[in-house]
Amino acid sequence: MSTHVFQFKPSLIACAAAAAMLTACGGGGSDSSADAAAIDDATATAYAANATQIASDASSATDTAVETAQTMIGLAAVASAGDDRATALAVPAATTTQSCPGGGTATLSITGGTPASVINGKLDAGEVYAVAFAACKDVTGASTLNGSMAMTVLAASGDTSNGTLGLSLTFTDLSAALGQGSASLNGSVSRTVTVSTDASGVHLASHFVATGLTLATHYNTRNSSFTLSATDIQRSVTLVGGLPQSSTINGTHTLSATLPNGAFSYTVATTGSTSYSASGLPVSGGWTITLPQNLIGVVVANGQATITIDKGKDGTIDRTIVVPVPTLVANAG
Repeated sequence: MSTHVFQFKPSLIACAAAAAMLTACGGGGSDSSADAAAIDDATATAYAANATQIASDASSATDTAVETAQTMIGLAAVASAGDDRATALAVPAATTTQSCPGGGTATLSITGGTPASVINGKLDAGEVYAVAFAACKDVTGASTLNGSMAMTVLAASGDTSNGTLGLSLTFTDLSAALGQGSASLNGSVSRTVTVSTDASGVHLASHFVATGLTLATHYNTRNSSFTLSATDIQRSVTLVGGLPQSSTINGTHTLSATLPNGAFSYTVATTGSTSYSASGLPVSGGWTITLPQNLIGVVVANGQATITIDKGKDGTIDRTIVVPVPTLVANAG
């Protein structure tokens, strides 16, 4: 067993794979060859980076889109409060384009529900929304949304400060600005969220389930596309003034990607809850990456990521890599 400690620049580690290996910037290679040692340090680091980042970013973008849509639905209801009520109730599918608080617009249409629920500015069970964002920012201006989202309300109770929502969501080229760059969602997910508010802020506890969701990323000057399947994730986030302060993730997902010089597919499971900073970067926690012939472990603590490789999945650590968290994050996408 050997230990390697790396402190070189992200640009070097991201592209250090030898031509003989099936690797690529942002991750590549394969675990299917007879030679399990084909996972070199650069590839293992890229695997670890994507395992810690992609599912967190997908669930973060989902939360942001839903929260912004709720804000815009409430604003649209306020804007139409002076309209002729009889006319409003006579329209079975109301469509409106509303200016977003931080700039841009959101176009909303609604079907289902009841005549009264359609105009109350809340999400109610049975309602179906279509939302098209165009450079839309909420009042914080922290994230810009573009693209479309269909949202079916399966269950609703309480309000936006203290309540629970069950939603079925379908994204079409829905892009959001994140801490590492931008990401675009395509596909469907289900999301159940409980909201509670106290003196320390607004707390969201979401359950995120997806059988096939694509996240196209533009991180660190690279463009990549990932597919999340068998995804079952719990995410908690605390907001103050509408801005995230910290978040946690726990659960499992399968992550697949086809990149310019290689492809991969592996299963990721967190070891308990993993913590992220306000900008969505990993702060602490553990992840296990399961490949056909290897296990890769990732532990983030005290500003460093420790990556272990167990060739043959026999319980023996064959190699250990230690990189600063910024270097790990630079390999995502």
